[in-house]
Amino acid sequence: MDRHQQQAKGTIIKQLVFKSGEALCIETAPPQLPPGHILVELRASCISPGTEMTSLTSSGRSLLEKAKAHPDKLKQALKRMRSEGVFSVVQKARDNQAKEAVSGYSAAGIVLDSAPDVSRFPQGMRVAVAGAGYANHAEQVVVPVNLAMPIPDGVSFRDASTCALGGIALQGVRRAETSLGEINAVIGCGAIGLLTVQLLKAAGCVVVAIDLDSRRLELAQKLGADVVFKATEENLTDLVVHYAAGQGVDKVIITAATQSNSVLSQAFGMCRRKGRVVLVGVVGPEFNRADMYVKELDFVISTSYGPGRYDEQYERLGHDYPYGYVRWTEQRNMAAYLNCIAAAQVSLEGIIEATFPIDAAEQAYSRLQEDKLLLVTLEYADSQDTSVSSTASTPTVVAQEWRSPASGLIKVGLVGAGSFMQATHIPNLRRLSERYQVTAVCDLTGLAARQGAQPFSSCLATTQYDELLQAEVDIVLIGTRHDNHADFAIRALDAGKAVFVEKPMCITSEEYSRLTAAVENSGAPFMVGYNRRFSPFAVRLREQVANRVNPLMLHYTVNAGYIPSSVWVHTAEGGGRIIGEACHLIDLFRFLVGSPVVAVSVDAITPTTASIRPDDNVVITLKYRDGSIATLLYTSIGSTSAPKETMQLFCDEQLYELQDYRKLVAWGSDAGFSLKKQDKGHLQELQIFADAVLEGERFPIQWEELKETWEITRQVADSVRKEG
Repeated sequence: MDRHQQQAKGTIIKQLVFKSGEALCIETAPPQLPPGHILVELRASCISPGTEMTSLTSSGRSLLEKAKAHPDKLKQALKRMRSEGVFSVVQKARDNQAKEAVSGYSAAGIVLDSAPDVSRFPQGMRVAVAGAGYANHAEQVVVPVNLAMPIPDGVSFRDASTCALGGIALQGVRRAETSLGEINAVIGCGAIGLLTVQLLKAAGCVVVAIDLDSRRLELAQKLGADVVFKATEENLTDLVVHYAAGQGVDKVIITAATQSNSVLSQAFGMCRRKGRVVLVGVVGPEFNRADMYVKELDFVISTSYGPGRYDEQYERLGHDYPYGYVRWTEQRNMAAYLNCIAAAQVSLEGIIEATFPIDAAEQAYSRLQEDKLLLVTLEYADSQDTSVSSTASTPTVVAQEWRSPASGLIKVGLVGAGSFMQATHIPNLRRLSERYQVTAVCDLTGLAARQGAQPFSSCLATTQYDELLQAEVDIVLIGTRHDNHADFAIRALDAGKAVFVEKPMCITSEEYSRLTAAVENSGAPFMVGYNRRFSPFAVRLREQVANRVNPLMLHYTVNAGYIPSSVWVHTAEGGGRIIGEACHLIDLFRFLVGSPVVAVSVDAITPTTASIRPDDNVVITLKYRDGSIATLLYTSIGSTSAPKETMQLFCDEQLYELQDYRKLVAWGSDAGFSLKKQDKGHLQELQIFADAVLEGERFPIQWEELKETWEITRQVADSVRKEG
């Protein structure tokens, strides 16, 4: 089957990525269509000269250059080195450096398909789409509903592909709170500045345009600017003030990108008393308070396309803001911009200076850089068939019984190729190449699947889970977001595959019932990724307390760090931090004690502010049948500069203290030791699982222990919820 046949079946698409300072057109699997999203076949996408050229250049920088450019990230890395070890942090940085990065955030095309819960974007509708990570430069993209807008009649795909830039410009105008008849200035006549000029004219304003480039100023006048000034004019501020009746302009919108501090000073200087300055672009970080104080000026920031930007609930999950309370969301801003194009209030002529096919993307970026073009668009071939979804279809997976590998090499299918999988499991699977062979990788996006598959030869990269289950796979290793764990595990077990599922094995009681039935009806090996019990520190402690005379006293502190309630770990996708992370420690206690739990006690804090959650500030006390007691203090209100995980174990006049899985201190024993880098047992758990699969053992962690850990974790989470 040649590439064109594969593409027609939806198995391959072209996509643009950045790597090592180059723009590359690669082939990937088409994206998977999750709930609340639409699948769009692109006809055009817009290259943002500022954002994308910065990203392209950054992809070619060394780690040292990036560290110098981003001291805040360097500081975070140094903090992580103290807990994880220097080598581990540097290696992760190098791995990230070598990755292909997605590009693009503004495009237009035709709806090929929509999720079952989406009704307002039928097949064949022309739509403009936006959003970094969604509206990529690719033949097909999947975009959440709040980042898609119907294209009005008469607006071309090329023009509609600028929707994100138009939304940015329009949000800047809205932040200016401009009104009919005002005199407003625009500093910076790049693409967004020129769109801003036209939007201000459409609002009935007198517009002053300012830029360094005479060619751009000439275009600004053609597009409606009433007067233009070159930014290098020695008395620029005075010229603008005199033009504005000697009072100064009402508003200044800065769309320039510069490290100079003088731009803000000039903007303040040319404003009238009680005027307003809006920053859309980027300027130097310093300004003189006196420039603002004397005139009592307002200085505001405009955030991208408008309300909803950077809000995961709005953008990814599709929770819209009430129309009556938030009139102009980012989606409504971009829709209004498209209507301005349709009404001939905004023109892209002269702004879009070149168009290239996606295959010639490298040439497009070269022209942008060398010729300093305003905007460049990419175009995509028309498939001439939008009546049928192009998502790849595969036959239904037939139920099978587990069969152990015929050879000593276990074939692995990876589900989810996110940061944890790529930083932890994939490197470890490569280290264990004498036991494991990764033959398939599945992820929501083709690029992530491709990146996960790249370290392995002859490895399938797909976005279709059924395709992975039909591949040559003995075990399925699941590392997706938590709400998918149970479903993926059940489907793998039904297909006769062994399962290694990252914690938690499920979230809800209903999932637990279904998964328990699937495991018990299957003969396949099953394991949950409770790695801490396999760390060399936990193994040493287990050896030390195995022959104890009296019960254990355990105290474990997790200084987890604050995570806002809007982040996915707190939502239905994550199930909360008790379900998602505290389960690790409940399993570790069971491993060290070696006896079942007989009583559970839970106490959560009662916060005085809504920012602090009871369910990640909790003390859990477990009483075991042998008389041992373990307490877990899990909190998000501690300092992140302190160690994250510390455990104290008391037994037979001995005391052991485990410090972030790098050091074990012992009193009354010579069992203490330390390592140069953190070791939480991730490599060892894969070794143990391989042994189980090859030796016919179903549960490397006993099934009753896995069930007990989940049931206690669910009990704790429910108890905290009732208290709250």
